[in-house]
Amino acid sequence: MVAEIILGRLVIGNSSVQFTFSFIIIAIIAKWYGPFWSVGIAIIVDFIGTMLSGQPYFIGFTLSAVLVVIIYSLAFYGKDKVSIWNVLVTTLIITIFINILLNSLWVSILAHTSFYYFLPVRIIKNLISFPIQTILLYWILNNKTIRHMKPKIFN
Repeated sequence: MVAEIILGRLVIGNSSVQFTFSFIIIAIIAKWYGPFWSVGIAIIVDFIGTMLSGQPYFIGFTLSAVLVVIIYSLAFYGKDKVSIWNVLVTTLIITIFINILLNSLWVSILAHTSFYYFLPVRIIKNLISFPIQTILLYWILNNKTIRHMKPKIFN
């Protein structure tokens, strides 16, 4: 949990368009713990991260975090190695349905703007981040060192 909060604080970009590396920890947690425990972790981390940021808490982003961890869990849990296609499709689903559509809805509600106001910028940001996330996730989830850490943590 701490690693996800720390990586979530490492932000590239400005207040409108941000890129973080917390997705890596989220995917590892989902792969190792499965949907039940991952959902609980996602809720706690989202709440703590929001409180540390000084931003007002909004349950919509918690719902997004829960949906992301469920999608990652369904795709990666119980698999020693994941294929590039598995990572590609999973990242695409999260990018389109959560990052672009659902999170744009939450931003429009919080900013009291039209859903379409931030949509072009969010689409461009996600077009840039999609290949980066796909490559990093594939490499890290199949990394021998990461795979060997799981038995050491759970035993």
